[in-house]
Amino acid sequence: MITKAASIGIPVTDQDVAVDFFVGVLGFEKRVDIPVERGRWIEVAPPGAETVLTPYTWLDHHDDKAGVFTRVVLECQDLPALHEELVAKGVEFELEPTESAGGRFAHFKDPFGNLFVLAEL
Repeated sequence: MITKAASIGIPVTDQDVAVDFFVGVLGFEKRVDIPVERGRWIEVAPPGAETVLTPYTWLDHHDDKAGVFTRVVLECQDLPALHEELVAKGVEFELEPTESAGGRFAHFKDPFGNLFVLAEL
């Protein structure tokens, strides 16, 4: 039986820039950073979260590329305030906070053009 989603790979072109963004800008924790055959295995996550994001650079794997819609939804409690904070830190938003029947949503990009969803449900 499957019990949880453990990790989600995020294609990037520079792991140091990715760590700076996820940890320094978004406030994630860096939980793992170890050398592996093709670079580094890095795990970052919001404090207390079970599922981690793994920014990786071996983009020839499965024809991966940076700059994609990740389909990763990151939940928050106060989307307007978080949006304001992230804009002040230079984060680019493709969709400003928008009201929907399911809550508030916004779309932002990481430094590699990968698109993430922020949701206040």
